[in-house]
Amino acid sequence: MHVLSGIPNDHCHQLNGPGAYEWWYVDAVDAAGEWGVVLIMFRGMPMSPDYLRDPASMHGGYALSVYHRGVRLAFAFGGHPLSSCDYSSETPNIVMPTARFVADRQQTVMEIDAPCGADARRARVHVRMPAAGGHGTSPDALLDAHAWILAAARMQASITIEIDESDGPKVRHAFEALAYHDHNLGSRAMQSDFHDWYWGRVHARDATYVFLATRRSVDTMLWFGRVMPDGMVAQFHDVCMDLKKPMVSMFGLFHHRRIILSGTDESGRRHEVECSNGEVCEDGPFYQRYISSWRIGNDERAFGMSEYMNVHRLSKPWIRPFLRLPWMVSS
Repeated sequence: MHVLSGIPNDHCHQLNGPGAYEWWYVDAVDAAGEWGVVLIMFRGMPMSPDYLRDPASMHGGYALSVYHRGVRLAFAFGGHPLSSCDYSSETPNIVMPTARFVADRQQTVMEIDAPCGADARRARVHVRMPAAGGHGTSPDALLDAHAWILAAARMQASITIEIDESDGPKVRHAFEALAYHDHNLGSRAMQSDFHDWYWGRVHARDATYVFLATRRSVDTMLWFGRVMPDGMVAQFHDVCMDLKKPMVSMFGLFHHRRIILSGTDESGRRHEVECSNGEVCEDGPFYQRYISSWRIGNDERAFGMSEYMNVHRLSKPWIRPFLRLPWMVSS
């Protein structure tokens, strides 16, 4: 997997082969770990039952989750024909009927306003961040079938949440937090090259720690590093990962709830973090997402976000009915 960084790489790469995908991801969790949001915009949706059935039927799309005290309050997952979506190949600028993502010199904004199922429930989440700094990998041709872009992994953000039902407003909440934004893309279907992965991030006092471990995969990697307040991304070397507390989910996913990572920075200092995934906020047939509790070094604690995904399960036809329940395609 090709690892890049910075907003200059955050534009749409216009991948069009069967199974190709690209998504832009933003999350934020408040300091107490009580409120959290995840927003994703897609071009080619690897988790869509339609795309899994016919990898040539590419759509645009979105996913939105709102969490409170570990419970998912709202969930939206749907798509639009590419003809109704606009993806810029020069700048991070994406617009579709239910969502937008724009990064310019003044600010970075992601907003999703979408129905939550077939009834009148609707959720709107707006995340506003300042313009990202200039640090990052220079724009370059992709060197692998898959890429991961740490576009703006540590940004102060203002988040507003609105959830409405048929009888009126149910949630109005706003908070300030550090947000995380990355960007994934591939010219091949994910399940062709990945078996599973662990991913997580935490905003510590002085840096954001991020890891991605793709195990038992054609595209195997273990990446662990930190993002400084100015946006500089530094990968650690001599990285070790220790998986503890094995579990089996209600859907039969074998995974680990505690992950200990260590790595050495450019000055020779050793860093260690421990990610504990005790609070499951989403439990699906191919993944779990967590409001995770982290230990950074010996004396710092913080809440973050993490996930386990069994990508290989997306290749199984039996999984498609589970994915269709929340999936909606607009005309």
